[in-house]
Amino acid sequence: MTNVPAPPAHTGVLRQVLTLLSGTILAQVIAFVAQIGIARLYTDTDLGYLGIFTSAATLGAAIAGARFDLSIVLPAPGDEASARSLVRLSSRCVLATSALATLTAACAWPWVSSRYGSALAGWMLAVGVSVLFLAQGQVCSYWLTRHRRFQSIASSSVVRSLGIAALQLVCGFVAGGGLGAAIGATIAGQGIAVAYLSWRARDARAAEASDPSLRTVASRYRKMALVGVPNVVVDALRTSAIPMLIASYSVAALGQFNMAWMALQAPVALIAGALSQVYLPRLSDTPPGEMTRVVVRVGGTALGLSIPVFALLAWISPWLFPFVFGARWEAAGYFARSLAPWLALTVATSPLSNVFVVTYHQRRMLAFACVYCAAPLAWLAVSPYGIEMTVAILGALMAVLLVGMLVMAWVTARQYDRGDGTRPQGT
Repeated sequence: MTNVPAPPAHTGVLRQVLTLLSGTILAQVIAFVAQIGIARLYTDTDLGYLGIFTSAATLGAAIAGARFDLSIVLPAPGDEASARSLVRLSSRCVLATSALATLTAACAWPWVSSRYGSALAGWMLAVGVSVLFLAQGQVCSYWLTRHRRFQSIASSSVVRSLGIAALQLVCGFVAGGGLGAAIGATIAGQGIAVAYLSWRARDARAAEASDPSLRTVASRYRKMALVGVPNVVVDALRTSAIPMLIASYSVAALGQFNMAWMALQAPVALIAGALSQVYLPRLSDTPPGEMTRVVVRVGGTALGLSIPVFALLAWISPWLFPFVFGARWEAAGYFARSLAPWLALTVATSPLSNVFVVTYHQRRMLAFACVYCAAPLAWLAVSPYGIEMTVAILGALMAVLLVGMLVMAWVTARQYDRGDGTRPQGT
């Protein structure tokens, strides 16, 4: 009998990347096409208020799982009992954080109302619901990632994008735009997405008597929370505070910025999202001696794909945005040009950020995250220029910092390959 040689390992990785790309491409196409209609139904002020709401929800969702959600992929293959317990632990953390987010929004009502109006203050009471949907979706996605069920993750991207886009268009048309239609449709779309993901990951709820207790897995993986959560808090603070500081120029300026950001996120999600989800479990299985090769291959591939795409976008964006989205979005085109270098480097660093997790160098990543957070916030706070020049310098500053992160990931991989490759049990 003739033995058929097994396909090389990179073939499986390529197939997984293409599976995720298929869903991501369709999801981004749906979002981009819908954005053309959304840009005509909502004003830049409407989308600016939506940006404030989503910034708060993103901050809460980033820390809701206390990094126990990311730990779902770490138990050894076959240790499904620990992984199931981590799912339950993460979900309880998500519920507690969602309730805290609602309480915080209620306490902040007077400040939000005086600064942005009572309409936004009222909708901010729903931020806990958005945190719940976003964070629980992450828990389910990590369970699917652990089991290499990338087809389910790809299809969930389509469901999420289609649900949010369709509801924003319908609600915007019926209500004639407005803050309530933008935020309400977004929350409803997130609910549809998490319901789909929960159904796909329903086997995670099949608890068995042999599963370790939540206290046991919380103790075993406590370093992920103790070290990882501060890292995530700093990163989420940057992501949320940048829009808030831009809104200090005007809510309309934030709407223009968010339009540019959302449009450029299509190629970022297309490349970085697929690579990150595929290589996280693979990096966690990479033995010492091979990490540098994997890091160089992933970073080189991501840079090779991103630089031409974002160079083209930087060139044509000032013309493209008014042509596609309407004359009112001319400023967004110039914002897109300024953001292109930053997002091009984001594509390369997003998958490589997992290197610090799987080699247990989260403290190193935390140090970088602090600098990466403080630098843009300080610049936005003290910039003597107008919003256009301020964002242009911001994009260049963030790109330079991400080049430093690429170097740091390479150094970390080399140290791991040279012997600093012991992975502490249960951290």
